[in-house]
Amino acid sequence: MNSNPLFPIWEAYQFTKDSLTIIKRAVKTKNPLERQRLLQRTIVFEQRPEVFNVDDFTKIVKVEIKELFVVSLWAAFERFLRNYLQHKGVLLTGITPIDLGEAVYNHFLAEVEYWKPDEILDFLKPNLLQHNPQLAGEAKTIYHYRSWIVHGKNENSRQKVNPFSPEKAYTTLNEIIEVLLDNLSESTTTAVFEQGVFRPLTSYNTLVEGQQVQLVIIQE
Repeated sequence: MNSNPLFPIWEAYQFTKDSLTIIKRAVKTKNPLERQRLLQRTIVFEQRPEVFNVDDFTKIVKVEIKELFVVSLWAAFERFLRNYLQHKGVLLTGITPIDLGEAVYNHFLAEVEYWKPDEILDFLKPNLLQHNPQLAGEAKTIYHYRSWIVHGKNENSRQKVNPFSPEKAYTTLNEIIEVLLDNLSESTTTAVFEQGVFRPLTSYNTLVEGQQVQLVIIQE
């Protein structure tokens, strides 16, 4: 509690930004003296030249970068997951009467945003992930690790989380996404026959190439 928790992250950002600048310029510079000058002009080196240890500091920065990358991977995965379920929910527009179907679907769209990731993974496990159910468990572990990071890395909870490398997190989450994508085209949408044409009850922009269309003919 006696130190600013944002400083290590900010310092890591500066170090990373400086590193990219150094690499870009140093690769193009053949003069050793010029390379040294570039190093001395970096923000971190200027602020703490007497205590700067590039080896130790690089280790700290790598940890921060890996954790932030895991957080970013999960954020993208979770957004994909919710969008995927909302797409699948288009089937709800097949409820009649039409106005009721649209109302139920719109309510479903909003509710999906509040579903807990653990619960989503639980109902995916016995069906889409049945070929490799441990993927759901691994994804949960990544989620809990991500939550531990974004909520300040509470030392009292460190023993309850299992760190995941960015490489492992990517492999696990990507495998789940690939399974979901393989089953994307199975969704159907409802269309109504009106004035000689079929009108989908969902926007044309949400339709996917090859998607099946469930037709409902209403006799007037």
